[in-house]
Amino acid sequence: MDINFPINKIEFKFNIVGKCKIVCMLNGNEVDVSRPVVLENFEDHNTFFLQFNKYPADDSFAVLEYFKVNTNDHLDWFKAHPFSIDRTIHADSDDMTIPNNAYFGYNGSMQIDISNKHDKLTEAAWMLADKEFEKIKYPLREGVYRNKNFATMQRDAKYMFTGSLAPANENINNAINSVDIASLRRPFDLPTDRQKIESWLGESKRVDLLGLDQLEHFSFSAGNLDSLTSFIHNKQLLFMPKKMYYYHGEVLADKNVIVCDPWGPPIGLYANVLFEYPSPWYTIEELDKKIAECKEKQANIALDLTWLPIVNEKIQIDLNGINEIYFSMNKTWPIHDVRPAFRWSRHRINDKQTFESEWGNYSKLPPNMFLHLIDKFSFDYVYNTYAEDAESICKTFGLEKTSVLWFMKHETVEHDTNGYISKHYYLDEFVCIRKLLEHKDKYFW
Repeated sequence: MDINFPINKIEFKFNIVGKCKIVCMLNGNEVDVSRPVVLENFEDHNTFFLQFNKYPADDSFAVLEYFKVNTNDHLDWFKAHPFSIDRTIHADSDDMTIPNNAYFGYNGSMQIDISNKHDKLTEAAWMLADKEFEKIKYPLREGVYRNKNFATMQRDAKYMFTGSLAPANENINNAINSVDIASLRRPFDLPTDRQKIESWLGESKRVDLLGLDQLEHFSFSAGNLDSLTSFIHNKQLLFMPKKMYYYHGEVLADKNVIVCDPWGPPIGLYANVLFEYPSPWYTIEELDKKIAECKEKQANIALDLTWLPIVNEKIQIDLNGINEIYFSMNKTWPIHDVRPAFRWSRHRINDKQTFESEWGNYSKLPPNMFLHLIDKFSFDYVYNTYAEDAESICKTFGLEKTSVLWFMKHETVEHDTNGYISKHYYLDEFVCIRKLLEHKDKYFW
């Protein structure tokens, strides 16, 4: 039975009534159970053996009062393991094995094989789940307000390095929290504020967007999901990589849309194609080559640039032949609860996003918060802040970098085919180093 977290200590206590005897051994070494037991110094693979003996006519028994792992109650976990009855003594018993139920009255024995998982990633996950427990856990689909117990810690440790949000940068959070709400209530000035954003993007030393001025139409939305929904809506055939943000799979699950991988069937003339750029599943070279192929087919190409600010190399994007781009800092700055995002497009798109932007019928706080932040932080600020720490974390945990700063690969991390998050979710193939960056130098990394 695997215990999927580092075992520092196991504690248990038997209440023994009568003349029965319990022999308990850990890895072949006998343990004195006449008093409360504390076990430490576990190996990778451990064998816990227990034998109960008494005279058949004797009514003595033993009860396991508690069984704790790292101070957390695991008595129910222990009870679930089978107890083998000694049929030479209890010949009238119908069962070979019974649940032990933490009560021992039959002669017999039981053995639990315990694999102690204590690689560095697991140690860090459980350390953060314990030491940095979040009573308000966002985003969760339910149970946002929580109490600290083994179940919530276990859940946090399991998904500690799954996700895509940004570290809680103190400087950015302070800049957000210090803003007077009254200053964010003015309507967004589309021409003037667009120019301000484009000038801010143009100051980057790492990313060069060529031909941004060719994308005539500009609009605001709360996150890129409105833009993405509009693009994939009413398409009969859509080319997009199988592995990308899970939202697309969720939306298209009940639609009569044929979805093809751009690396699969040949891309037809004027095809509708959506890429994430960059993407942790593909190199920049792979994406550039495929986008060039789509341009040759005069495809209707949309680029989701959500992870662009944390691309792991210097890049130049030629927007000639690109029809739409979607941009936000929501996966780069800790502003996922504000969610400002922008769309540039070559042609006018008659959708909710365009109308709300033109009519001013939208929440004024998100875009104005964005304008406030670009006055204080450059496009390259987050990458420059975390790149060196990410390199150190990569070495400490034996990780392999992808084209996106937040995401790393590790041989022990793979896609969960059970689809606990969503059957369209593939980001669990990566180690998201967000929490490791937040607590860098506070613990062992």
